[in-house]
Amino acid sequence: MRQHAAARPFTLVELIMVMGVMILLAVVAVPAYSSLFAGRKTTLAANQVNGAIIEARTHAVSKKVYTALIFVKEGSGYKSFRLAEVYHNTETENSTYDWRRWAPDSSLVLLPENTMIPDSNRDFGTTSDGSEGKVGSGAPPKVTKLGNSGLPTNNADRAIIFKPNGQLAGTKDNNLVVRFVEINRYEANSSTPKLPLNINWLTCKTKFLDPVQ
Repeated sequence: MRQHAAARPFTLVELIMVMGVMILLAVVAVPAYSSLFAGRKTTLAANQVNGAIIEARTHAVSKKVYTALIFVKEGSGYKSFRLAEVYHNTETENSTYDWRRWAPDSSLVLLPENTMIPDSNRDFGTTSDGSEGKVGSGAPPKVTKLGNSGLPTNNADRAIIFKPNGQLAGTKDNNLVVRFVEINRYEANSSTPKLPLNINWLTCKTKFLDPVQ
């Protein structure tokens, strides 16, 4: 009967070469995986708000009431939101939107961990001419009289508001753009790419745009 030859042990040089290859692969793969994971999280955040937009518009049309997604600021951006019914006060100088009550069965919704919408008109604001690509300096309408609304200390000053007919309110015939970013990357470099969600002021159809700085 033939005997099998004993397995030859690895030499020190071979072990070092294998470890070197593994380290090289890790250096290449980890940043790519991190970037992919970060993009996935901002996409999840955008999809979450996109679903809430549909819910808010449906509520506005079905209940015949001005309905707002009120975003709560925390630190350098907005990380949560809640659905509310608001009153369009046309008697005030700036035709404000006053908080009335939280929408029935609504609750505070948190964006996925480590994601937010930066507190900037370019990241949460209206377009300059209604187009998708040009972002102006106009902020979305505010919701006032939040004193008894139960919001955290830093009351939100940005909201996506829908009229009872389903159109966007207070955007001056311009689209609304909301950009999502990974917090860690944004704090390290504010020009890090952001994922924009464009909301048409008339049809309220949403569209994901290419990431921008």
